[in-house]
Amino acid sequence: MTGTAWTEREEFHQIYGLDVLVIPTAKDMVRADNSDIIFRSEEGKFHAVVYEIEQEHALGRPSLVGTVSIENSEKLADMLKRLSRCELKDCAEHHQVCPLKEPQVLNAKQHEREAYIVAQAGVYGAVTIATNMAGRGTDIILGGNPDRLAEDIARKRGQDIMSVSEEEAAKIRSEVRDLWQVEHDRVVAAGGLHIVGTERHEARRIDNQLRGRSGRQGDPGSSRFFVSFGDEVMRRFAPEWIGGMLGRLGMDENTPLESNMVSKAIEQAQTKVEGHNFDIRKHVVQYDDVMNQHRDKIYEQRRRILEGTVDLRKNVLEMVDQEIERAFDAFAPGERSDGWDVPSLIAELKTIVLLPAAFTEQHIFQGDPSELIEEITEHAHKTYEEKERTLGEDKMRTLERLVLLGTIDRLWVYHLTALDEMRQGIGLTGYGGRDPLVEYKREAHDMYTQLTEHIQQQVTRRIFHVTLTPMQQQPAPPVAVNATESGPSDDVEGAAVPARTRNGRRARRQAAAQAGNGAGDPTPTPAAVSGKVGRNDPCPCGSGKKYKKCHGSAALV
Repeated sequence: MTGTAWTEREEFHQIYGLDVLVIPTAKDMVRADNSDIIFRSEEGKFHAVVYEIEQEHALGRPSLVGTVSIENSEKLADMLKRLSRCELKDCAEHHQVCPLKEPQVLNAKQHEREAYIVAQAGVYGAVTIATNMAGRGTDIILGGNPDRLAEDIARKRGQDIMSVSEEEAAKIRSEVRDLWQVEHDRVVAAGGLHIVGTERHEARRIDNQLRGRSGRQGDPGSSRFFVSFGDEVMRRFAPEWIGGMLGRLGMDENTPLESNMVSKAIEQAQTKVEGHNFDIRKHVVQYDDVMNQHRDKIYEQRRRILEGTVDLRKNVLEMVDQEIERAFDAFAPGERSDGWDVPSLIAELKTIVLLPAAFTEQHIFQGDPSELIEEITEHAHKTYEEKERTLGEDKMRTLERLVLLGTIDRLWVYHLTALDEMRQGIGLTGYGGRDPLVEYKREAHDMYTQLTEHIQQQVTRRIFHVTLTPMQQQPAPPVAVNATESGPSDDVEGAAVPARTRNGRRARRQAAAQAGNGAGDPTPTPAAVSGKVGRNDPCPCGSGKKYKKCHGSAALV
C-alpha cells in the first residue's frame, strides 16, 4: 500500500499486471494545496522561499522545506541562518520577524539524528529542510513525538526511560502526554505543518510524497511550491522565449507569477516526463524479457541435472547420435559419394570418438550413408559402455554431470556477453526503418539456437576424451635447512648474495676439502669464518693457498 501510486497506475498495470485502487482516508483531508508561484530566476525564488518560511514561522507554524539536491538544501539553510542573525541586506525591508529558529537540515548525512529531527519537525515554530530521500518513513506528529519527548525528559533527570521502573515510566509518559497535548493544540491552532517545495520534480509522485507529510489523520496543513524558469523541468519543457517575454512585460526577478493555468502546464510537463521515463523502463523490461526467457530455460536444464531428475546417460548419447548425423550432413550429404569430403568427415568424427582401424576412406566410399551412420553410432555406444564399465556407473554419472554443467555455465556466460553487446548496437537498425525490439528478439532467438548447438557439440567432444582422476594431495613445500649455522656477520659477504646461498656454498667447500684430505687426514677443517676474508688470508677451505688464489678467484669470476 502506498499513497502515491495513482499517478503511476498505467505502469503498474502494464509492467506488473497490478491494478491501483484508491481507498478513502479514514478522516477527511483538510490540507490546503496552494497554487505554484513562478519566478524568472532561482535567486528570486529562494528569496521568496525564505520570506515564506519567515511568515509561517511568525505564526508559529512548523515548516518542512523540500529540495531536490543537497547543494540547494545547504544553500537555503545558509540563507536562513543568516536571517536568524539578521545578516541579510534586505532584512529591515522585507523580514520583520527576528530572530528565526536555526533550521534543521536533513540531507542523508546525519543518519543517527535524522529520525529524531523528523520526529520533532512538527513542534511549534520548527523549520526543517530535507532532500527527497531524507526522513522517509517517519511520521511527523504535530507538537512533536511524545515518545521522543519522554526520552528527553528522562535523560535530563539522569535516567533512561527503558531502564526505570514501570511506575516511573508511566508517570513520565503521563506527564509528557499532558505537555504534548498542549503543544499539539497550539500547533493545530496555528494552522498545522506547512510544506514548502523549492522545485517541481520530474515525477508528480515525488511532489505528492512531499505534500503528503502534511495534513495526515485529519490534521490541518498547507503546501506551496515555488518554481523558476531556471529549474530542470521548466528548462526542458517551457519555451525559451517565455523568460524574455516576461522580462519585457516588466516582470523582474523578485516579481512572482501565480496562475492556476501555469500550474496545470507544469503538471502537463511532468506527465510528459513520466511518460518518457515510463517508455524507457518499458523498453528495458521488454529487452530483459527476452534474456529472462533464455535464463529460465538454461536454469531449468541446470536444475534438472543437479537434482538428478533427468537421465544423463540417455541425453548424452542422444547428443552423440545427433552430432554424428550432423557430421555426415555437413561432409557427406546425399546418396552419392562424388561430392563427399571424406578426409574432413573422418577428422570430424575423430573429434567425437576414436574410430576403429577398419573405418577408412575406402570403407566410406564403398558404404551406404545410412549404414555408415548406424555403424559409427553403434561403435560410439559400445565405446561409451566400455568407458562406463571402466569407471563404474556412479563415477560415470558424476562425469556426465560435471561435463554438462561445466559446458553450460561457460557457454552461458559467453551468450550473456554477446546479448549485451548486440543490445548496445541494435538501436541502429531503426535508421533502416526496422523495429529494434523485433530485430533484437529475432537475433536473440538465433543466438539461443546456436547456444544449444554449441552446448551439444562441446559435450559430445569432451565426454569421450575426459575421465575422473582421484584428487592428489599437494606435497608440503621443502624446508630449507642451512648446512652450517650463520653468524651475525654472514650478511657482510656481499649484499647481492643471500646468506642462505653463502652458507650452502661454504658447506659444500668444506665437504669437498674433507673428501680431498681423506678420512684419516690429520689436517683439521677450519671452522666457518665469521666476517669478511681478506684476499691474502689463507683460504677457509683448508687448501693452504691464499684466498685470492683459491676460492677468491672463483668468487670474482
